[in-house]
Amino acid sequence: MKRILSLLMLLAMLASLFVFSPAALATGDDPAATEKPAATEAPAATEKPAESEKPAATDKPAETEKPAETEKPAETEKPAETEKPAETEKPAESPAPSAEPLKELRKVTVTLDRTPVVLLAVSESHGTVSSKNASFVSLTWYDKAGNALPANSSFDYQTYRMEIRAKADDGYYFSPNLAGYLNNSAATVTVSADGKYATVSREYEALVFAPRIIKHPGEETIDEGGFVSYVSTAAYATGLTWEFVSPDGETVFDSKDIAKTFRDSSCTNDGKEKIIIYNVTMEMNGWKVRAVFTGVQDTVTRSNPVTIKVNIDPNKERPEMTPAPDESPEPSEEPETSPEPTLQPTPQPTPEPTPAPTVAQTEAPKSDHEHSFSAVWSTDAHNHWHSCDCGERADEAAHSFKWETVSVENGVATQEGVCRVCGYTDSKQVTVNDAHVINKVPMGYVIGGSLGLMLVLVVVESVKRARRR
Repeated sequence: MKRILSLLMLLAMLASLFVFSPAALATGDDPAATEKPAATEAPAATEKPAESEKPAATDKPAETEKPAETEKPAETEKPAETEKPAETEKPAESPAPSAEPLKELRKVTVTLDRTPVVLLAVSESHGTVSSKNASFVSLTWYDKAGNALPANSSFDYQTYRMEIRAKADDGYYFSPNLAGYLNNSAATVTVSADGKYATVSREYEALVFAPRIIKHPGEETIDEGGFVSYVSTAAYATGLTWEFVSPDGETVFDSKDIAKTFRDSSCTNDGKEKIIIYNVTMEMNGWKVRAVFTGVQDTVTRSNPVTIKVNIDPNKERPEMTPAPDESPEPSEEPETSPEPTLQPTPQPTPEPTPAPTVAQTEAPKSDHEHSFSAVWSTDAHNHWHSCDCGERADEAAHSFKWETVSVENGVATQEGVCRVCGYTDSKQVTVNDAHVINKVPMGYVIGGSLGLMLVLVVVESVKRARRR
């Protein structure tokens, strides 16, 4: 009897567990309805097989698969659908916000490679911008009236204003308080209203350069009776003439006066770069020709002289040519005899006043004479001067030579000198001693060679000591 009661209590407990289980509650079954089968099955409950049905009743695992049904959280993967933040990349697509924080440029530096020089072309001046995050735009020159100069025009002797315009790179702007520098010196600077452009300006006074030789005339060998042309060019030159210089350097005359010395010869000068000499005579052999360039404000520059070399024609008669120069001194002697007529009137008066009239007559021409000194230098081996037809000299001074070594042979150096004032040329030979030879070697090589020799000696000595050890 006790066993039966125990079984009934056990079944009741199992039934209560089933009724109040979460699965039963989840299915919404009526607990009272479910209790009836458990109560009716009480008699059969003694059959242990009925107890074995508990596993069937405990199909809770299958029922608990509902959590799998509760995969709705997976359906709530809508956050993945809410990838709208990617759509919110619109700020990245609109660069406006990133471009707003422009960087400020507080300094701009520009460079002008060439200042204005009289006769220099405006287009030969170039400017650059050396500041980071800024670039060159333009270079403009303005005259006194503020007119922009065309690129093909040339500078004159006046003051000009230069303007270099720069542009700020993307992402940058020029500060309203921008500091401008031109060739590392402070300059006037203005900034555009939008800060994208800056203009650096300064006034310049055009410089005056003496003519600068670009090409000296070259030597030519001419057949007697033929013609020859010489060419020389220079920068900053306004005019060109040519001079003839005698072999001894004592006589210098302008090419326009060639017929006074070489009667059968003539020449043409284009005033720019060329001279052509016609009917070159034997007497010209050894003479020198040089170009004389004139520039702004009476500046003068002479080219190196070139020697005229003439191939003598053996078939040409010489006696007729040589007397001509010999006869030329005779007319010059006539003026020396001209004073004799002045002596003839003096004997006519009483012999006592004879000295007085002669003094008066000789002094009168001197007092009435106005000297006209030649612009061409007259020279000798020692001095140069400007001479008047009357024989008076002006500006006489000793030559100021600039010597250059042309060649060195067997210890003897040949030097050529050109007078810095008149262009007179001379040559000399100088004995070259050891000191002179050493002076021709750059000091850097001497020092470098000495240091190298010392280094070699130190290395050799170190090797010897190492071997001894």
